Amino acid sequence: MSELRIGMPISQEVYQKIKYDILENNLKPGEKLIEENIATELNVSRTPVREALKQLDQDGLVTYYPRRGSVVSEISLEDAKELYEVREVLEGLAIKHICMNINRKDLKKLGDIVSNMEKAMAKDDHEYMTELHKVWSETTFMLIQNELLKSYLTSIMDNLGRLRKISLYNPVHNYDAFKETKDIYNAIVENQPGECEILARLHVRNARKRFEGNIGHIGE
Repeated sequence: MSELRIGMPISQEVYQKIKYDILENNLKPGEKLIEENIATELNVSRTPVREALKQLDQDGLVTYYPRRGSVVSEISLEDAKELYEVREVLEGLAIKHICMNINRKDLKKLGDIVSNMEKAMAKDDHEYMTELHKVWSETTFMLIQNELLKSYLTSIMDNLGRLRKISLYNPVHNYDAFKETKDIYNAIVENQPGECEILARLHVRNARKRFEGNIGHIGE
């Protein structure tokens, strides 16, 4: 874990750091979280670490067991399926709205991401491609003008965040995800909102299939 930033309560800084490592799959499901070790690594007392772990427990990212302590919550396949089902509907609607309201400047941002994806694929840079998929998601989130839709989708994606690396574990799957993203971008360029929604929902369904196919690789 890296050092904390300054500007917010220490417990919140610790919370954000542990949450980031869980969502990025740096901390694996079932991994034990020892308060003393975390406090030493982050150069803080155990109190903010304890508070952070309690908050993460409420989020469902950490599970506390009596006499065993806190561990990173296991990824439930059933929970993931339900999250993907909800994400499919919300993301389809979000991409449709983006297509209907996007301006030239934001369209160029999406185009630059797709262009960088193409370059990464040409270099067979799997790690950079995975990062670019994240950038695409973050950028499209910023373009959602319906704040309620954005709030719901953000919550879903926070819970699914640590599954991204699992769904893109296989380089072939990473390439498939790129082709789906490029198809969505092209539909936005061609101003086809209905097609955008169809392609976005297909992309999420395929992401779910990739996750289910790769979940056995967690921890390798």
